[in-house]
Amino acid sequence: MQFIGAALIMLACGMMGLTVARSYVSQAENIKQLITMLQLLETEIGYARTALPEACRRISAQLPGAVDSFLTAVLEHIHAHPGEAFGDGWHAGLGRLGAWGLPAVVLNDLTVLGEALGVSDVEDQRRHLQVTRLRLEDAYRQAEQERRTNCRLWSYLGFAAGLLILLLIF
Repeated sequence: MQFIGAALIMLACGMMGLTVARSYVSQAENIKQLITMLQLLETEIGYARTALPEACRRISAQLPGAVDSFLTAVLEHIHAHPGEAFGDGWHAGLGRLGAWGLPAVVLNDLTVLGEALGVSDVEDQRRHLQVTRLRLEDAYRQAEQERRTNCRLWSYLGFAAGLLILLLIF
């Protein structure tokens, strides 16, 4: 009976550590997807001259996960409120994107971008997309560094915490 309890404690603590470690991995992956989204959006706006809602629909179909959730929320808001500016839909989508565990810096950069999309000419929008992409690339490098530093640490720390609890109990 004690062995089963000890195994459950080790399993629970180990899984908590692995969950935290996985959050570092998913954060970097989500930022990388956002960078890809911005590159695709720049291409759609700059070269294909696609309207923003249609560009969002196309990109949403190409990228799964956080980007799909974000762009789906943007499109839902645009279709539900046809008279509002594109930036309002973008802001509504950021609410859903915040649930994916992205850093506040990334969300702030995307908020600033949303205020510029749809209210200026193509070249200005491309410039805003490029600046935001560069800032997200910096955030991605930082997230990758944190992932390399903290992923293994949290994996081991979870199991070590379970072992410490077992030592204190027994």
